[in-house]
Amino acid sequence: MRKMEIKSAEQAVEEDAKWLITFNDLMTLLMVFFVLLFSMSSLDVKKLKTFQFALQSALGILEEGQNMGVGVTEPSPIPETSNQEEVVLEEGEEVTTTEEEIKDSIKALDSEPEIGVSYTKEGVVITLENTILFESAIADINPRAFAVLDKIAKIIKKTSKPIRIEGHTDDDPIHTETFPSNWELSTARAVNVVKYFVEAGKIPSQRLSAVGYGEAKPLFPNDTPEHKAGNRRVEIVLMMEEER
Repeated sequence: MRKMEIKSAEQAVEEDAKWLITFNDLMTLLMVFFVLLFSMSSLDVKKLKTFQFALQSALGILEEGQNMGVGVTEPSPIPETSNQEEVVLEEGEEVTTTEEEIKDSIKALDSEPEIGVSYTKEGVVITLENTILFESAIADINPRAFAVLDKIAKIIKKTSKPIRIEGHTDDDPIHTETFPSNWELSTARAVNVVKYFVEAGKIPSQRLSAVGYGEAKPLFPNDTPEHKAGNRRVEIVLMMEEER
């Protein structure tokens, strides 16, 4: 009789402990699930710490001083608000630039001859007269324009916003073997400016785009040589406004 009572007690203990096996299996599956989710995301130190804290909380392994109460989480740091923008340059170099510094650089650029600066809803438009960049009916950049483009490249590096390069011509038709129309000429000029910014200015290509408008967007009527010269231009659009 005594042996039967001992055996019944052991069976009861084993049956009571069965839920621990299920609980351990569930915790293991949850851990694997979170590890998989984390492995598919980009590696980030803050995310790593958050994930570590959540996993330790689920498993009941908290460091000394941490609260394991239900619904209690670590307070999130209050983000600092400023008008500063962190820009990552080549080889991991970081520079923090304020909007005021960018505007000052653009203002200084506006004083350069054959360069104009205007402001639109998209952002800042830097206009380069055609005479500073290209010879007539040519898309290759004039070497004397390199210094100007280098100054603009430094300004572009101070912001992480997208940049659009636009090529424009007057309405005089062009029919050459290389450029059958003003569309091809204006596009080729915009592309060559983009290539210069990428190769010489070391600006990431994903930030840049090129478009050729030909004579479709004149600044002036094409009725005088002066107006035609003003329509032959390259515009560099710094899209400072956030995309909606």
